[in-house]
Amino acid sequence: MCYCGETKPFSDCCEPIISGEKSAQTVEQLMRSRYSAYVVVDVKYLIATTYPTQQKNYDEADIQAWAEANKWQKLEVIATQKEKFNEEDGEVEFKASYIDITGTPQIHHEKSTFVKENGQWYYLSGIIDSTSAVTQIQKRNDFCACGSGKKYKKCCGK
Repeated sequence: MCYCGETKPFSDCCEPIISGEKSAQTVEQLMRSRYSAYVVVDVKYLIATTYPTQQKNYDEADIQAWAEANKWQKLEVIATQKEKFNEEDGEVEFKASYIDITGTPQIHHEKSTFVKENGQWYYLSGIIDSTSAVTQIQKRNDFCACGSGKKYKKCCGK
């Protein structure tokens, strides 16, 4: 299965988009490929798919360090809205679960805005939901945040 959660192999799903072999056709496809790019630590793709005027705000070394420091667990797409303002924009709300460098399960919950320019989708900005983007404290008998279906003590809490 692809890192983005789709039921096709990475080589048939996000990899061709990340490699430039094909373009993301929808805002959700771009968002999923960007999540997969964090998993495979493809910083160049992440910056290239950020809206050109926003690219200067991102540091390659910081992105790489953050992507490498975390153990990416799963992506959950909550909602996708395309053409909210016009046919060249869209939003995707998602939760990305990961284990941080200290071994603590985390959930990054964001509503991302995308724009389409010259036939290509770009990430423009995101609003992080601070109520669910905080550390999720796991107790030993809770189901693990990674989505394995196992209890925390038998999974990431080992």
